[in-house]
This record gives sequence, C-alpha cells and structure tokens, in this order.
Amino acid sequence: MYKDGGRPPVDPRIYFRMHYLYFTRPEISSFRQLEEQLKDPKNQAWHNFIGTPDIKKVPVHSSLSHFRTKVRVEDFYAILFDLIAQALKLTDFLQPTLTGIDSRPVWANVNGYKKKRCTCPDQSKCNCEKTYSDPDATCGVQRTKANQNKFFIGYRKHSIVCPSPKGPIVLFSIILPNDTADIKVMLPLIEIMKKIEGLKVEYLVADLGYFDADDQREALVKHDVAVVTEIKKNTVIPNHCSPEGKPECWEGHALVFDGFDKDTYTALFRGDDSKCAACPLQGTCEKQFGYSFTDTPFFHGPVPQGSLLQERMLNFRKQVELAFAQESNQLTSVMKHKKVPVRQTKRVEKFFIMREWSSYRCRARHKASSTGFF
Repeated sequence: MYKDGGRPPVDPRIYFRMHYLYFTRPEISSFRQLEEQLKDPKNQAWHNFIGTPDIKKVPVHSSLSHFRTKVRVEDFYAILFDLIAQALKLTDFLQPTLTGIDSRPVWANVNGYKKKRCTCPDQSKCNCEKTYSDPDATCGVQRTKANQNKFFIGYRKHSIVCPSPKGPIVLFSIILPNDTADIKVMLPLIEIMKKIEGLKVEYLVADLGYFDADDQREALVKHDVAVVTEIKKNTVIPNHCSPEGKPECWEGHALVFDGFDKDTYTALFRGDDSKCAACPLQGTCEKQFGYSFTDTPFFHGPVPQGSLLQERMLNFRKQVELAFAQESNQLTSVMKHKKVPVRQTKRVEKFFIMREWSSYRCRARHKASSTGFF
C-alpha cells in the first residue's frame, strides 16, 4: 500500500484489534480516547491483546484513520465474508435458512446548514454547489416515528439480518444515499450473499418497501431465494383468491397448501376434507389445484399468503426492526444524536463493516473459545 522507504510498518492485526476494542468496549467513545486508554499503564491486558506490550509502540489515533483510508472497501468485505464462513461452521450459531432484509437511516456527522466549501474569491457569485461538512451526506425522509424529526441528514443502511440464539445478527450491509428506494437494493444484496462460502438462504423476509412482482420472481427463479412479504391494500387479487389472498375452490372454500414444485414453479393446493364431504361438487371436483408462481408471485409462492408459516416469518421481521433500533441507540455512546463518527460514503461503509465483524467475534467468544475460531 505504500512506496518503498519511510517508517517501519505497523502490523495490521494491531489495528484490527484496536478497532475491536473500540466497537466492543462501551466506555470508549472515540478513537482518541482509545489511544489514551491504551497508553494507560493500568490497561496492560489491553496492550497484550493488541500485541504491543510496550506502551511507546501503541499507534496514535490518526493512524487508525489512515489505516481505514488505505484499505479498500472490497478488502473489508472479504474479511467479513471469511468471518461469516467460519461462523457458519459453528453448531447452532447462525441459522441462515431464514433471513430478513431492512434499512435504517444513518445520521451523518454534520453541523448546520449547507455551505459553499470552494476556494473561489467571491462565493456569492460563483456557481459552486453548497454541501454539508460531510460532502456525501444528503437530506432524506425517514419513516414516521415517535419523538423523531421526519427529515434527517445522512445515508441509508441496507442490511441482511440472520437469526441466532441471542437474537438477530446483521450478516452484512451496504451504505447508499438516503433517496435510494428499497426495492432497488434487494437483488444486489441477494447477489452479494452468493459470494459468501457456505451460506444458503432459502427465505428472505421483507416489508412492503421491497414489494415488487418482478423482483420476487427473479429472486426465486434466478437465485433460488423465496421473498416473503405481505400484500398491499391496492394489490389486484386473483379471482380464485379471498380478499386476504388465500386460494379458494369453486364453492368458496379455502384450499390447503400442498407443497411447491420448484421444477415447474407451481404452487399446489388441495381441498379441505372437512369441507369437501358436504360439497355439492364433490363428484366432479378433482380436489387438486395448481397455480403458476411466475404469473402471480405474490399469492402462489413457496410460502402462501395468510399461512401460519408466513405469520411466523413476519414476526421475525419485527425482531429485525428491534435489532436495528438497538444498533442505532448504541451509536449514542459514540456520538450524540446517534451520528456516525466518520464522514463520506466509503468511510461510513468501512465503519459499519468493522462494527459487524466485531459483533461476530464478540458473540462467538463464548461459543467457540477452544475451537480456534478467529
């Protein structure tokens, strides 16, 4: 990363362990404070952990910023994906068969209104654009929440969340401008999931922000991932379905889900025996029904609308929202008003990648302390 010459390099493992302390120790609220704590003779255990028993060899806080600047985002993702591949080998640590997708706002580290930050002698006459102190941050609209402003300045974090015994855990995230629609992010996130060795996702639970027939069709046909959502109020419901989206027979009796054929992408249903016994069409009805998923992906997928399985999956999506709220609250210890302490898109993305792999290591310490994990 550097040209020949200069000072002796610092082992990158030291920087990674310093970041691990920053993200896992609640008493550390800044990188400057982290350096002060490491130079305190009382914290000899921390010196040994990062690999610098000599206090004089503790890197300065500015070198942490240079480290995150020099390392590419792709390298951080490669490290994160390797940690996920290791975590998947642990018994009952991650349960990736069912995952969730959601987004949340990320407040940027900005002050005041937009200003011109050019070097023109007369800024009142130049055509330079006004920007915030974080040039990549923009003003966006968040969902209506209690005691929160409708507008915010920053980015939007789109994440894939996986169940674990200790609650939902974020697999990985991408940082995009806050005006990016959720529906445009689902397929790219699914393609990123395919890069993780050993990760096999069958169901992806999403809210109505990811409600799109073409994307759900492509997710299952091309990527073998079934997207589970509710239906919107203005969705056109097929004639053979009830207002709740449940298939019915000619007599209006609800059908029973009988499996999904992935070879033909057909949802199979059968008649309810308790209803068929007294049905006047019993002699002419075949009691077997098949509906094409490619024609109506919202109603005839691997998980039918209104089923008990769908309800349990949607309950997991609510847990994902709670996990996001908890993550947002944890940023309060780092910066007031839940702001991220770095600026610009690439640095913000690296910040959250390192935060996520630190979370993996923290949760896996008690799970596999003697197996050589990490």
